[in-house]
Amino acid sequence: MTNNQKGNEQYTSLVAEAKEELNRDLVSRALDTLKSAYQLQQTEEVNHLLVTTLVAQGQYQEAQTIADEYLSSYAKDEQSARIYLDLSLHNHYFLNAWEFLTWLTEGVQKKLQPEVVDAENFYRLNQEKTIRTIARQFYHLSDGNTVEQQKRLLAANKLPLNDYLIGAKFALRDPFLSQISRTAVLDQLRRLRTNESVEFLDLDGYTQMYIPASLTALKQNKIYDNILNELDKYAKTLGADMVHGLSEQVHLLLMIAYPELSIVVQDITSWVEGLVAETFGYPMPNEPDGQAAWRKKAQKSLMELLN
Repeated sequence: MTNNQKGNEQYTSLVAEAKEELNRDLVSRALDTLKSAYQLQQTEEVNHLLVTTLVAQGQYQEAQTIADEYLSSYAKDEQSARIYLDLSLHNHYFLNAWEFLTWLTEGVQKKLQPEVVDAENFYRLNQEKTIRTIARQFYHLSDGNTVEQQKRLLAANKLPLNDYLIGAKFALRDPFLSQISRTAVLDQLRRLRTNESVEFLDLDGYTQMYIPASLTALKQNKIYDNILNELDKYAKTLGADMVHGLSEQVHLLLMIAYPELSIVVQDITSWVEGLVAETFGYPMPNEPDGQAAWRKKAQKSLMELLN
């Protein structure tokens, strides 16, 4: 018997054991058993069992983290959708809840959306001071350093949608905010499918108008995908680890340049060649006018982010 077969048998045995423990109302034991099974194989079935068991034990934050690992699976049917939505609302992750609604069919959306609105209204009535504190920190994102900005962006997930939209409009135009924080807010509005046109301060310091819902996610952008494919061609000469490191740098550079990738990257081959040349001190390639300058602007923003 191979190690994979042994692992599969052990996983199957643990899942069966956990279900029996749940039937016998041995929730704590079932939780330990499910965690062991999940360490062996992270499957949708165990994810859902683990989340519901964690909720039964009052471990809502951990349940949210586990559920987010299989988020799309909770959008398959109304019952699963309610599990995820109830969890997000219990944790006051209102933006998570609104974004999740966009994953659902129109009928289920209409059915569940009032529950999100009611939860926001209840929270606003009972946690007005908390909302004001989070909103004030979000409105003044640039007051903090990069690490603090990321903390405030995460905390802003607990703002009711309308409060978030007000702060987001300030953040997108804030000249003192790091570029990656501005693009993170714009991308959040994209995920929320915001149809209202917003002003956005781009990498060059100019104000652009965008409708977030019409934008494409970075990882679904053909330019991003083509750059990674081009970068893979350097695996033999640079090594897989170095290419992996450069791919992570590419992700940050293009996130900083988002959503104007077609301006920043005019020619895939020479852009990647230029990045490699700058990294290792090789002779620079011939590039379209301005492409190297745009890449340097993104790199400067990245260095400011890391320092």
